[in-house]
Amino acid sequence: MKFTKIRTQMMSYYILLLTISLLISGVLYQKFNRSLVDDKIAEVSEQSLYAIQSNLNSLFESISKYSQRVIASSDIQEILKSDLSNDEYVYSNNRIQKVLNEIFLAESNVASVYLFRNDDLYYSLELQQLGIHAASIKTASWYQDAVQKNGGRMWKINAGGILNTQVNGEQYLTLIRTVNDLNTAKQIGVVMINVPISKIKSLNEHSIDGKKTDLMVDRDDDTLLIPFETPELQQFAESVEFQSHTSGTFIKTIAGKRYIFDKMEAGGWRYATALSMSEWTNPYKAFNRVLIPIVAFNFVFIFIGFIWITRSIIYPILSLLRSMKKAEIGDYQQVLLQPKSSEIRQLQDRYNRMIATIEQSLERVKEEQTLRRKLELDILHQQIKPHFLYNALESAGYLALAGEREETYRLITALAQYYRFSLSKGNEIISLKEEFEIAKNYLTIQHMRYPGMFNVNYELNDALETYPVPKLSIQPLVENALYHGIRPMGQPGTITISAFSSGKSVILSIEDDGIGISEEKLEFMEEEQLFHNAASFGLRGTITRLKLFYGDGMSYSICSSPGNGTLIKIEIPYMEDFEWKKEG
Repeated sequence: MKFTKIRTQMMSYYILLLTISLLISGVLYQKFNRSLVDDKIAEVSEQSLYAIQSNLNSLFESISKYSQRVIASSDIQEILKSDLSNDEYVYSNNRIQKVLNEIFLAESNVASVYLFRNDDLYYSLELQQLGIHAASIKTASWYQDAVQKNGGRMWKINAGGILNTQVNGEQYLTLIRTVNDLNTAKQIGVVMINVPISKIKSLNEHSIDGKKTDLMVDRDDDTLLIPFETPELQQFAESVEFQSHTSGTFIKTIAGKRYIFDKMEAGGWRYATALSMSEWTNPYKAFNRVLIPIVAFNFVFIFIGFIWITRSIIYPILSLLRSMKKAEIGDYQQVLLQPKSSEIRQLQDRYNRMIATIEQSLERVKEEQTLRRKLELDILHQQIKPHFLYNALESAGYLALAGEREETYRLITALAQYYRFSLSKGNEIISLKEEFEIAKNYLTIQHMRYPGMFNVNYELNDALETYPVPKLSIQPLVENALYHGIRPMGQPGTITISAFSSGKSVILSIEDDGIGISEEKLEFMEEEQLFHNAASFGLRGTITRLKLFYGDGMSYSICSSPGNGTLIKIEIPYMEDFEWKKEG
């Protein structure tokens, strides 16, 4: 498992936490900023709606008052109640024209006024040429409703369809009410006052921060005076969701744009405004421009502070690590970390006490090392690999099932001989001949397990058959030659085991023509590196045992290269009978 440096971890964690903190802060700030902007727009939008409602209400009340003045005019009352001949009608028309001119002289928003008698004769004051295309006012769809209102106000678009609007394409808002006799309260006529809708819109065009407010005005009788200009808003205005909001402010995203809507009702009229919030200039933009440099400065400032803090923590730890690496190779030195915190000081003091304890223990360890190794090796040579026994017995079982009685007998006999010589009745020292028999029985078993894999040559000088050696001096090296030399090669090979005299020495030689050993691995098999090389367990154990037994008079050499096999030579001093008994 690969570990990263604590400095890198702390840096990564800090950047991650700081990034998450900035992201969360940014999201919260944006939400808070949007909330402030929404509240600001809602406030301005509501004020704008109230101003529009106030203007329109004033206009509607003004038109209503003009209609009341028309109804209350004595001249108009007299003319509407009189029976008129043609000549009298012309005269009365001039009188009514004069009265209407006086009434509407100061009102520039009125386009035309129509005054109908009960006998379908009518008078008109047309500031804009319109005319009507109804033979009788009584045929209008709204006439009976107006009569039932008995003088109450009624608002219609284009007088309910009887105005001739094709002349100029203009649309009109028409106030309709019956004219009643002031004495008897009986209906004597109908008055219609027409106001261009374009003038109504122009009088109520409001903008917020340079952005035009979209306006809609209608009545509860579905009289739509001013629709939204945007098609998407017109469609939304017809939805149940829009209708469910009777009054107040709400925000809705339509066609990818956020709109703020304001609605209110007054005098039977319903008012609604819509303002695109995406086009609204953020009033806090200047604050944002200041905030970003502040955040960047704080980030850099905190980051530099973090580096300074981590240096005070990491550098003492790095110094301690360097001292630990030296201790790995036997260079035990106490450290002076110059700590700035109590935890680092405790770490320094405890490490130095540990180093002192190690130095004190080294002497005891050196004294105990020889005894400890000897005990370990005693255990080592007494161990019998269970998996070797299991495999050998399984092979014997397979041979028995196959009816190979002689092969089964040979394998079991070889196994019994192997363990008989290996145990040697508890003796530590055996003869070279017995040592060769151990190796021979071991290879017999292996040959039966892996037939055709290897051949063996044994070369033992007769004079050395009784020469004593520590038990299991050859077998571990033979096992290495088989498993690490011949077997990986994937084809048959040869192992040669020999022992011969050379002056005052005895040479034990194990040679194979297997795959060989690389130069790099050979370096770790030299005496200086062998005891730190866990991979060369068999060789290390054998050399250590022989070293303990023979002392400095024992040496070994390994000759090998890739593809050219391996030759291991062990040189031990020739000892007379009384000498090895003394050593034993």
